[in-house]
Amino acid sequence: MMNKTLIALALMGVCSAANAADVDNTWYIGAGAGQSNYESVDAVSHLGDGSDFAWNALVGYQLNKYLAFEAGWQDLGATDDTHMWGGLDGKQKIDVDGFTLGAVGTLPLSEKWFLTGEAGAYQYHLAHQINASKYVSAMDTAAYFGAGIGYNITDSLAISAKYRRFAGIDETAWNTANMDAQTVGLQLTYRFGVKSKATPVVLPAVIDKQTKPMPRPEPKPDPKPQPTYEVVTETNSVAVFFGFDSSELTNDAKSKLDQVIDLSKQQDEDVILLSGQSDNQGDSAYNQKLSEKRVTQVASYLENHGVEVKRIDTEAVGEQAAQANTRQERALERRVIVTLTSQQQVLVTK
Repeated sequence: MMNKTLIALALMGVCSAANAADVDNTWYIGAGAGQSNYESVDAVSHLGDGSDFAWNALVGYQLNKYLAFEAGWQDLGATDDTHMWGGLDGKQKIDVDGFTLGAVGTLPLSEKWFLTGEAGAYQYHLAHQINASKYVSAMDTAAYFGAGIGYNITDSLAISAKYRRFAGIDETAWNTANMDAQTVGLQLTYRFGVKSKATPVVLPAVIDKQTKPMPRPEPKPDPKPQPTYEVVTETNSVAVFFGFDSSELTNDAKSKLDQVIDLSKQQDEDVILLSGQSDNQGDSAYNQKLSEKRVTQVASYLENHGVEVKRIDTEAVGEQAAQANTRQERALERRVIVTLTSQQQVLVTK
């Protein structure tokens, strides 16, 4: 049984998650010390149950706040107590140390306190000094489990009281020893890369009766509406008259065409349509050609005198539209109708 005073020495490490910090996917290291106790010792050298100083070191990876995996080194110390009459000769001893690999579960109790449970495998080396002239050693694997209670000093640093039990630590090469062992001690742990969870702080409202109220900001004026435009199409027509059986431009005709030229220079996107006509006197085919000549004369005059339009469209209809019966009416059908169409943007609203 354990009958010696507990020896506690902690170096560095980590064995559980802190409730107030984000410990997921973090690495940690740790070390601890305490007391070991060998039980149910059955050895050919008559060694019995005994206690000694034990220590461990470890490195681990915290998967989340509930589960971690650890690898470490565990030194169980030695047992050199015998039950032989006549006292001890100091030459009989069993010494055990080796590697541990296991899983550690953590149960947070509060922001600071937590419980742990662990289980794994212990690959140990057992050195058995049977007497002054006989020594054997062997390596084997035993199962271990443990439990503990811990306290988070900071988000990265924790201390815990740990208990571990190792079952079936045997010397199997020569079958000179069979026993169990357990340890109890303290362990300090340190975790890398811990991210603290910020706690919002609500400050009480402070009212200063002597402080003048802040002036209210002046309301911003409504944005000015953007002006709206629409496209307006404007059409102007003028008739240029010709003499009987003639395609020559008269002075009056030229004056009207000059007005069209001036108007075209004042507008954008202008288009001119020239529609040549004749009266119904004489052969219709001749009248058709006569109306075409009249259109050609008008178009040439406009182009030669600087008309500014996108294009000039022409058509000649001959006597198709002629319906006059008198000489005066027929004189009005010998013409070219000049139609100027223009588009411009007109402001609708400001």
